[in-house]
Amino acid sequence: MSAEDKDSNKPFIHEPLYDVAVVGGGLVGAVAALCFDRFGGDGFKVALFEAGLLDASYQTDQPGEGKVLYSGRAYALSEGSRAILDVLGLWQEMAKFAQPIEEIEVTDSQLESPFRPVFLSFSGEIEHGRVGAYIIEHERLAAPIYRALRAKTEIAVFENSPITDLQRDAQSVELSFKGGEKLRSRLCIGADGRGSSVRSLSEIKVHRSDYDQDGIVVTVALSQPHHGKAVQHFLPSGPFAILPLPGDRASLVWTEKRGLAAEMCALSDEEFISQVNARFSPKLGTVELAGPRAHFPLSLLLAYSFIDKRVALIGDAAHGVHPLAGQGMNIGLRDVAALVEIVVETRRLGLDIGSEVVLERYQQWRRFDGVMSAFAMDGMNRLFASEVPLVREVRDFGLRLVDRLPPLKEFFVREAAGLNGDVPLLMQGKKL
Repeated sequence: MSAEDKDSNKPFIHEPLYDVAVVGGGLVGAVAALCFDRFGGDGFKVALFEAGLLDASYQTDQPGEGKVLYSGRAYALSEGSRAILDVLGLWQEMAKFAQPIEEIEVTDSQLESPFRPVFLSFSGEIEHGRVGAYIIEHERLAAPIYRALRAKTEIAVFENSPITDLQRDAQSVELSFKGGEKLRSRLCIGADGRGSSVRSLSEIKVHRSDYDQDGIVVTVALSQPHHGKAVQHFLPSGPFAILPLPGDRASLVWTEKRGLAAEMCALSDEEFISQVNARFSPKLGTVELAGPRAHFPLSLLLAYSFIDKRVALIGDAAHGVHPLAGQGMNIGLRDVAALVEIVVETRRLGLDIGSEVVLERYQQWRRFDGVMSAFAMDGMNRLFASEVPLVREVRDFGLRLVDRLPPLKEFFVREAAGLNGDVPLLMQGKKL
């Protein structure tokens, strides 16, 4: 379909039969659509559906073309995730806006404590000259992804198209959308977030746990160079992360009780900065606001199954994790890499890409990692939120012990980089 037809939002019809229908146009869904288009092969038909409008933040400025108001959101992008974007030809544009993490410090103390003892420190390198993670602002990550998606006239993109029904038969899945339009596909991919309509219509049950916490995000300018150092400071209210950005700026992500988080975001700039400084590392000097502040609710969500008949869930539709380690996006992109690899391999063999055998392979590959990651983040949040003296002593002893075991530290760095275990080819930087 032409670019004009693609963006017109005209009603689409029952035919043609698509190979893959990605429901959800967030970053994970958009990358999935691009990967299927790139590696699916000749004649592979991809459709992408978004309930609202695709993220407009791809229209960011180029260097020197004026100031852009950013959302304050940033991602800790693992080496494995970077590799996927590089294979898609997107990383080169992103790289100049991404800050390599050269070092990581973990501290644990009370808010009123004048000292921030470092219990654990990591080099950010996974090998000489190669780091395991980068910090990049949402707008800088989204920009190349959505420009590429808009440019791919082979991908049928439908906006303002919320899904209302989902029916399956032996050969395909039929998706119905608001307005009565229908479309058939061999495989439906639910990339539509924590409130996934695909998951709900497939009657996949979920485990939920509300933390009664909010995450606060804001970008600040630093008076001292950060030298690529990320700091994770654990406080009784939750983790306070200082994530370095280019230009001696930092993205702050921290956890507070839900009511308190809303109150903080309503403070004046001076009062808000005072709260930031009370939690900040004195080694980085003073800070100034460099963007808007926002807060969002935190919870754990885990689907009991990542698959159903001709349906696969990826990203937050399958597993919504606590942001304390910044792994949500990376886990979602690992889902993408694994599913694309299985589907492409199956199609090259001339087999049914939506079959139960294919989907079970995906679930077996991704479910253990998704479950373990979700509960690991949950456990860490609960452990470090405890103010029981004995618990504090035990966890601080554990941090010091890990700090004295280089092989274990190396394992954790490679795990965060997405390079441990059965790593999909795309996350190794290899084409399919």
